[in-house]
Amino acid sequence: MKATPEKIKEQQEKIKKGNPTIELLGSCRIDNGIGLLSESEQSLAIKDFENSRPNLNISFFIPSSGSASRMFGAAYTFLNQGKPDDRSIEFIEHLINSIETFAFYNKLSQDIKDDLKKGTIEIEPFLKHLLSSDGFNFGNRPKGLIPFHRYGNFIINPFQEHILQGAEVGGEKSHFHFTINERFKEDIQHSIKILRETTGIDFYFDFSIQDEKSNSLAFDDHAEPVYDNEGNIISRPAGHGALIENLDNIDSDLIFIRNIDNVQHQDHSKNSANYRKMLAGILLDFQSRVFAILKQIDNKGDYVGAVQELNATYDMRLTPSDIVSTEKLYSLLNRPIRICGMVKNEGQPGGGPFWVMSDEGRPRRQIVEKSQISGKNAQLNMLIKSTHFNPVEIICAPKDYRGAKFDLKSFSNSDQYFIVKKDHKGIPVQFIEQPGLWNGGMYHWNTLFYEIGSECFSPVKTVLDLLKPLHRPNKSNH
Repeated sequence: MKATPEKIKEQQEKIKKGNPTIELLGSCRIDNGIGLLSESEQSLAIKDFENSRPNLNISFFIPSSGSASRMFGAAYTFLNQGKPDDRSIEFIEHLINSIETFAFYNKLSQDIKDDLKKGTIEIEPFLKHLLSSDGFNFGNRPKGLIPFHRYGNFIINPFQEHILQGAEVGGEKSHFHFTINERFKEDIQHSIKILRETTGIDFYFDFSIQDEKSNSLAFDDHAEPVYDNEGNIISRPAGHGALIENLDNIDSDLIFIRNIDNVQHQDHSKNSANYRKMLAGILLDFQSRVFAILKQIDNKGDYVGAVQELNATYDMRLTPSDIVSTEKLYSLLNRPIRICGMVKNEGQPGGGPFWVMSDEGRPRRQIVEKSQISGKNAQLNMLIKSTHFNPVEIICAPKDYRGAKFDLKSFSNSDQYFIVKKDHKGIPVQFIEQPGLWNGGMYHWNTLFYEIGSECFSPVKTVLDLLKPLHRPNKSNH
């Protein structure tokens, strides 16, 4: 990649400065930054969303370019090490002993199935068959094309499952947008078209690619650029924060964001769908209150009572001086809005919900990654005591009260980048990752956090995660 001297200098200076950290004011908890609805309130929010749905343009935005190779990391370790370690041996045993449970079992040849049943399977050729281009090629394909679930003789991958489960939430006319690796565009299109032909659901889908112009440059331990054999500086995609450009190109009233590997088996997806509808209902209520206030400000009407009610209902932390200044209030409320579902902390990795001090000098809700938190004891205590984490269940309202789309890029914080260390062909290098899509990328949005059930979160980090209950059919149904 050709890089301008300005881009090299800008990223070099960031590398030299080191990872920026965020000063936490405290972790968000139930009734202190995280809302919790009673069953009757949940039902009401779901009904509000379902009643509004016919008049809304709804999209689903699913970052999907990730490779499946990490799902099979232990298999690669087994193949590449002269003497496999205990972890990879345990992984292989579990994989082989549970093989009939996996959706892709149906695709194996009868000879391989027979060898597996008899216990005469040769492990190395079998793993190579799963991973390499001579076989299933799982090691090189995107995670979204790996068969996840089986329904009778029909097997479903995450691209297809996201559409089925999204249509359940947003209706059949929903728009599905996947950010993908262009190399697999035809395969992905083919798999989605099969779903359309099989189900008859009238959904709309399209793709985008992370723009190479947003790529990050490689630097060595001394913050000097690293070049390839042709004399070009080495570059790589700048993390999912660069996808704010892709998100900005979607023209919808509501945009649901979820990771490609976070889907459930249909037998377990109803609760998850209801939580997503609930979040959308809360967001629409908040948005309608904000819009009414902004219109009153426009019309020089009385808005104070409505602001006080909004402040109390949604814990906005607006001060009396914010409320009396129409200019300040307008600036604070006229922003993109997002609602983020938060799951009780059970030791999963990922960012968490915290109160941080905003640029305007007031507490704001923010999703913060562990790497953004300073090593001071008081800060680490807040992290350790945090009760919830972010499973990436986010709904965005990207339009203003006049119906115009916000320029989302102008609401991000470019100072909240990450420095990532990697190995490139045996050379240690470091890169700048752009502010995370749901951290610095949405830094200046108005943000709500609400608790949702853990059944909304069933990521597939390794292929063995497909053996967990949320990816398995209910025994009573089968």
